[in-house]
Amino acid sequence: MENNVGVVGIGNMGIGMTTNLLKAGFNVHVYDIRPEPLEEIKKKGAVVASSLAELARACPVVFSVLLDFDQNLSVLEGPDGLSENMAEGSCLFVCSTLAPSKAVALSRLAEEKGIRFLDSPISGGSEGAMAGTLSIMIGGDEKAVEENRTALEAMTGKLYYFGDVGAGETAKSINQLLVGVNYAATAEAMLLAAKAGLDLEKIFDLITNSVGNSWIFEHRAKRMIERDFAPRGAMRILLKDSGIVTDAADSLDLVLPLAGIARQLYQAGVNNGWGEDDNSAIIKVLEKLANFAIA
Repeated sequence: MENNVGVVGIGNMGIGMTTNLLKAGFNVHVYDIRPEPLEEIKKKGAVVASSLAELARACPVVFSVLLDFDQNLSVLEGPDGLSENMAEGSCLFVCSTLAPSKAVALSRLAEEKGIRFLDSPISGGSEGAMAGTLSIMIGGDEKAVEENRTALEAMTGKLYYFGDVGAGETAKSINQLLVGVNYAATAEAMLLAAKAGLDLEKIFDLITNSVGNSWIFEHRAKRMIERDFAPRGAMRILLKDSGIVTDAADSLDLVLPLAGIARQLYQAGVNNGWGEDDNSAIIKVLEKLANFAIA
C-alpha cells in the first residue's frame, strides 16, 4: 500500500510522469476518462483503476495531472471523488497550472476531509515529462514534500518548495509569463528573418550560438520553419496560462505589457481555430497580420 501512487490524467504529461514512477519501482494506479492512453500505459505495468474511488482507496499519494480548475474540482468532489475516498493524511499533488486562488479553493475542499493538498505545477513539456526532468513548483505542507521526495524526484530534475498553498502556482505564473513572451518573440524573429530574405537555417544556427538564444527558440523555431504544429503544448492551454498571468498582474496592480500582448496573440490563434495546435503555431497569427508566410 505504501508503495502505491495514483496518477489521474494520462495525457501528454501524465503518461511520461507515470512511466518514470514505474521505472522507479512504484506501483502506479492510473485513471483517465479516455481508454486509449490507459491501454498504452497498462502495457508498461500500470494498474488501470476502474474508478476514481478505487484509485483513491488504493493510493496514499495521488498526482492530478489535469487541465484546469473545473477538471480538478470534478475529480475531487462527489461520493466517488478523491476527497471522499482518500484516507485521512493522504497527499494530493495537483500538477495543473491554476490561479493561486483556485488552488486555495481546492485545498479547502481536500483539507475538510483530512487530505493534505499541495499545488504542484510542472514545467518542461511532454519531453521533460518523459525524460523525468520536469521542474516542479510546490506550495503546501513541507513535511508532505519530504515524505514523498522519492516519488517527486522520480519525475523531476528540479524541485522547488515555495511556501503555503498557492505559492507554487504563483511561481508557475512567472514561468508562463516568460514562456508566452518567448514564443511570440521567437515567431517575430523568424518572420523578420524570412521577410528580409535571410536563410532561416543559418539564422537558427546563428541564434542558437548567440546570446539571443532561449530554450523555446532552440526547441521550437525549427518547428515553425518546418510547419510542425503537432501539439507538445496546445495553444489553448497557453492562452489559459497567459490569462492567469495577466489576472495576477491586475490583482497586484502591476503593468505587464508584454504579457498582455502575448495573451492577445494566443487569443487570436485560438479564435482562428489553432487552439489544438502546438504553441509554435503562434507564427501563423503573425503571418496573418503580415500577410506573409515564412515558408
